[in-house]
Amino acid sequence: MTEIALSIVLDKHDKTYECGETIAGQVRVVVTEDIQIASLMVVLFCRGISKAENIHKTIEEKKEEINLFKGSWMQEEYIYPFEIVAPHGPRTYKGHIFDVTWHLGTKVRSSQGEDVTAEAEIMLLSEKRKPQDAETSRSQESVHIHSARSLKGCFGFSIGFFLLGVFIAWRNSPFAEREGDEGGVLFFGGIILILLGSVALFLTIYTALVNRRIKEVEVRLGSRHAGPGEKIPFSVTFEANISFIIDNISATLRCNEVLDFFSSSSNKKYLKHRLYENRQELPLSVKRVPTKVPIQVEGEILIPEDAPCSMELMESGKGMLLKWEIEFVIEMKKWPDWIHFEDITVSQ
Repeated sequence: MTEIALSIVLDKHDKTYECGETIAGQVRVVVTEDIQIASLMVVLFCRGISKAENIHKTIEEKKEEINLFKGSWMQEEYIYPFEIVAPHGPRTYKGHIFDVTWHLGTKVRSSQGEDVTAEAEIMLLSEKRKPQDAETSRSQESVHIHSARSLKGCFGFSIGFFLLGVFIAWRNSPFAEREGDEGGVLFFGGIILILLGSVALFLTIYTALVNRRIKEVEVRLGSRHAGPGEKIPFSVTFEANISFIIDNISATLRCNEVLDFFSSSSNKKYLKHRLYENRQELPLSVKRVPTKVPIQVEGEILIPEDAPCSMELMESGKGMLLKWEIEFVIEMKKWPDWIHFEDITVSQ
């Protein structure tokens, strides 16, 4: 039986690197029998591990692979140096519902036996931004404009879905006379259409009520990118269709860990854990908003000093996220609220 011993030796004893830094090391191979055909590679990859009790998922994402050797070996010890530039994320992270770890793996494939592997875990830290990089990110202003629009098509679509579901469910209900066994399936299909139509109708009515009072809203962010301890200036400008009373206007900064493995199968899984939330009410000069007069409020969002950086580890639309967002709300007395979300990126 062929015996091969593999090990990875890194240039740093603490195995800690920053994003963008060169990871240097050696792969040591000890061969105890002659091997005619063999290949050796080293791979840098990250691994996301769910810590939730009901979501047992692991994601591995390969970042770089280097072929170090291909040929034959005699009974000897071989050393193969390598260098890999650490990618710009996601960084090593220990969270509440998931962890992200980084690994260097090496593998020998030969025609004389099974693959032999070895692995070393490293720690990847966020790259420290230079002052000019921070200034550049702050200068990238973001503007979102929401305008009231006609919802007649949405109303027709919602009601059509609802009525179609009622018709199918009624024709195939357990109390109706029918032939064949497919009636039960069609009955439940009709129920699903009724539920979808009801949800669409509710959302359409909600939006129509908001549009009834608010003609247009502009949300302007000083930047979508910020570092811990930095501030993001913003403004909310809106114009009313009719005069109404405002309870308050607020901006809420949130950070969530998200496990998103939702699918149409029975194994659908989704979990969110709130890491941070800070709500601030914005000063407003008037309570009763006049019509056709732009009203503006301004403020700043402060990113906490110990804020974890944004990260995303996804595979085919499913995976793990650490997400920052700002929720803007215009609360209208005895009326549905206007709500808008802006995603932001927190990085060093």
